[in-house]
Amino acid sequence: MRTTRMVLGSLLAIVAATSVSAEVIWRGDFETGDLKQWPGAPKSDAVTVVKDPVREGKYAVRIGGTNAAKKGKLDRIEFQHQPKAPGTAEGTERYFGWSVYLPKKLTDANHSLGYFETRNSWSQLMAFEVKGEDILFTTRVPYTRQWAGKGKMTSGKWHDFALHVLWSRDPKKGYVEVWFDGEKVVPLTNTATLKDENVAFFQIGLLRETSDVPETILIDHVIEGTTLADVTPPQVPKKAP
Repeated sequence: MRTTRMVLGSLLAIVAATSVSAEVIWRGDFETGDLKQWPGAPKSDAVTVVKDPVREGKYAVRIGGTNAAKKGKLDRIEFQHQPKAPGTAEGTERYFGWSVYLPKKLTDANHSLGYFETRNSWSQLMAFEVKGEDILFTTRVPYTRQWAGKGKMTSGKWHDFALHVLWSRDPKKGYVEVWFDGEKVVPLTNTATLKDENVAFFQIGLLRETSDVPETILIDHVIEGTTLADVTPPQVPKKAP
């Protein structure tokens, strides 16, 4: 009996430790019905909180328009998330997840649908780029193509992104791991994930080569956490045939 109690106690301790270690650190899922989760959110008529379509919950955000916010050779309306310390500090491990919906296929020009950049030195560290229906994930210290998803960014459905990163300037310590629509597309891969002493921050939204072609994207379920489960939205129910 004593042995049984000891075993049960050990199991409960393990479960408790696992529960504590899993943590949603920040949410940008628009479930407040507005943009308050995003300090410095873009102020534009092209940005609206909507109730349909949504990936989870009641709300998502829609970005649309022609030449939405032209800056030089680019159209850009982006949301920024600056993780709280030690969010992207040397040696910190984090998971980030978000979901994107395209009502129509994007043009064949380059679009950045999510990337990390350094504050002050403004250097991209890693990025998800889309041309038409093709996705490319790259790390930038140095520039390396980690995954090319040809024909994966289809319109008319939600797509889920998840990124696991250990932040480090040391290429032997830093690493990335990526899931797309629940499938692991980049196995754990060592690479430098920081370039200098500047903190990294996340940007997501519309960043494209300027064009007169109107395009729309929707974003939902942007999460920072400590496990993959934290940042993974529930499965999309299958439609009846």
